[in-house]
Amino acid sequence: MYQTKIATLAAGEVSYFEAGKGSPLLVLHTSGGPLWTPLLEKLAGERRVIMPVLPGFGGTAMLGGVASVVDLADLAADFIRTVVGAPQVDVFGASFGGRVALYLAARHPDLVTDLVLEAPAGVAVGAHPAAQDPQAARTGLFAYPEKAAHLSPTPDIADGNRAAFRAYGGPVLVDDELVALLPTIRTQVLTIMGTLDRVTLVEAGQHIAAAMPNGRVTYVYDAAHGVQVDQADAMFRVVRHFLDKGSAFIVASREYA
Repeated sequence: MYQTKIATLAAGEVSYFEAGKGSPLLVLHTSGGPLWTPLLEKLAGERRVIMPVLPGFGGTAMLGGVASVVDLADLAADFIRTVVGAPQVDVFGASFGGRVALYLAARHPDLVTDLVLEAPAGVAVGAHPAAQDPQAARTGLFAYPEKAAHLSPTPDIADGNRAAFRAYGGPVLVDDELVALLPTIRTQVLTIMGTLDRVTLVEAGQHIAAAMPNGRVTYVYDAAHGVQVDQADAMFRVVRHFLDKGSAFIVASREYA
């Protein structure tokens, strides 16, 4: 299980979760806040998993000067330099956290080794805005919502998470600034999508794979937007394999998907 700690950064105090030992893995959480999922527990068996609580989420306060997704990426860079203690780290970003992670890789390429994205937000190029059903975004997070029941925050925390998400711009189908940066990201990037995802459209993974020099996309079956909750074991096998193999990664066996 994780420990909760406090880091003092240039922008102010940031709390974070940490568990495990070994090579560090920075986790950037979804707009649903910092949830310690079965996937993170599995990864902590092999890695030092570190998840900063982005300001405003998880019952924390917003920080002055941190008002956009770009600001969050710069905050994550400061966190890596101040807390992680390694010159470079592997990064895992889920949904909204995937958007932050992409800005981090683009703006601070010296800090990111390999990058794993789970259904990243903001890059669904080619998708018509009407294709993203708001009701699906509210109710289609999980194919197996019972697996997420014990992870749900209290109503007050959930309200705070939604307010923070809105403060950082809310849901964005296509972030044009980010899309323009994708070809500059040269790190190894794996995007993982659930085959049942109705929140982040399939175009997101396909566009990333095509736009970045070292981008790949793979799919986990029988999973919706929250792949790490719906299919934690399959997600773990794919993530571990990619982080172990890097540029040599290939999904060549059903063992990994």
